[in-house]
Amino acid sequence: MKNLSIALNGILLILVIILFVMVNNLKKGMGSDSSNMGNGESVGKNKLLRIAYVNADSINSNYQLMKDFNAEIQAKEAQFQEEYNMKAKKLQDEYQAYMVKKQSGNISELDDEKAQKSLQEKKNELDGMQQQRDELLKDVQERNFELQKKIQHFIVEYNKKAKFDYVLGYENIGGSLLYGNDSLDITKPIVSGLNAQYKDSLQKVNTGAKH
Repeated sequence: MKNLSIALNGILLILVIILFVMVNNLKKGMGSDSSNMGNGESVGKNKLLRIAYVNADSINSNYQLMKDFNAEIQAKEAQFQEEYNMKAKKLQDEYQAYMVKKQSGNISELDDEKAQKSLQEKKNELDGMQQQRDELLKDVQERNFELQKKIQHFIVEYNKKAKFDYVLGYENIGGSLLYGNDSLDITKPIVSGLNAQYKDSLQKVNTGAKH
């Protein structure tokens, strides 16, 4: 289950860098006079870039869709691990009982063949569960990628009004952005908008289910 946990942790580290450039803004900025400097517009060929950032850790902790996804994966992982452990123990107990009989010589050739066949079937079942686990891990990775795209798309739409030139993402620990002025932090409106969008999608699903 280590790889699955690593993938899950990967979910909690999304949005490391979200970066885009508003080319139209750059073009519009060309040729503006010095009176626009206070608004972050350009002076001649120079342009004051408008930059904002979002806290990825805060999005991980407060975006309800991500929290629900995280809880779902943890529940599936726990259920899978419990079932796997139970079947593994059953195989181990059966193998130990078989070896006791085998070493004592208190087993017929027919029973020996049956026991070995039963042990092999249980081992195959565990191997099959390993494949199920790999499929679960693949599903986690695919859904995590879709989550990242959803968040990035929302920020792109948000920026159509905000008109930032760059939107950066950072983590509290280990990220590449070492410092950011609080006035440039747009995490709260991003999280609020994402949650409103998610809530609306759930309401539409519930409404459709009733009909």
